Amino acid sequence: MSSAVPDPAGPASERGRWRFAFDELGILVAAVIFFAIGSLSSPYFLTLDNLTGILQSITFLGFLSIGVGLALIAGEIDISVGSIYALAAVVAALLLKNGYGVPVAFAGGLGVGLACGLVNGTVAQVINVSAVVVTLATLGVYRAITLVTAGGSPITGMPEAPLFFDGFGQGGIAGISYITILFLVVAICAEIVLRKTAFGFRLLAVGSNPVAARLVGFRVERMRIALLALSGLLAALSGVCSVAYLHTAGPTAGAGYELTVLAAAIIGGVQLSGGRGSIIGVLLGL
Repeated sequence: MSSAVPDPAGPASERGRWRFAFDELGILVAAVIFFAIGSLSSPYFLTLDNLTGILQSITFLGFLSIGVGLALIAGEIDISVGSIYALAAVVAALLLKNGYGVPVAFAGGLGVGLACGLVNGTVAQVINVSAVVVTLATLGVYRAITLVTAGGSPITGMPEAPLFFDGFGQGGIAGISYITILFLVVAICAEIVLRKTAFGFRLLAVGSNPVAARLVGFRVERMRIALLALSGLLAALSGVCSVAYLHTAGPTAGAGYELTVLAAAIIGGVQLSGGRGSIIGVLLGL
């Protein structure tokens, strides 16, 4: 005897899609009003320099927001991203300082972030505990590891690496930094994956109704582990990029970032219980 799985394309689903569209529209209207007020208050507000400055100011938080937003849509909450950001930055800076070169430093920082995310996801799924509980614990653990690794002080005195610091870190095209361009590419790719691929459909289904998702054969636990790993990886990417931009890495960097990106996701229309949201909405929430 087989169990019938309800068709998700019913009236309730249609109402949910319309409600989500109105949520995003409301945020967009608020953003337009903000820019209109800004342009009226100052003739320099809508200049290219100011707009690129605003974009640059959300870049590092933006990487984190993408990862946290995707995890939230799948029904998981990651509040360890600020600590992962700092740990990845410190590891990358130490590798550079000790002469291992940019490729090794970049890979080392990203590897640490991916490992932290995998730990978060695996522990949460194996012992069947909410990711918010697990990441609340690892928030402190990763921060402690960062402080010990950095010796309690910022990492400075890295050797010259013109392509990394001056090129990637400070360079850009048409006033937009390479780091910001990388962020925009990641954001666009994430939105396309979420909206136009089978993986995105599964992600939304897992967040909306994990029981039904299991019944139709979706690997809910594996998907949630993968998304928490991705959240850690994107937090690490932001941390490594911050080293290129700032020429330093501090063990207390990123403190409080997790609350900022969570607030941005909620403001941007992501449902805390999962199953609804978009990357565009999350970034508008910033």
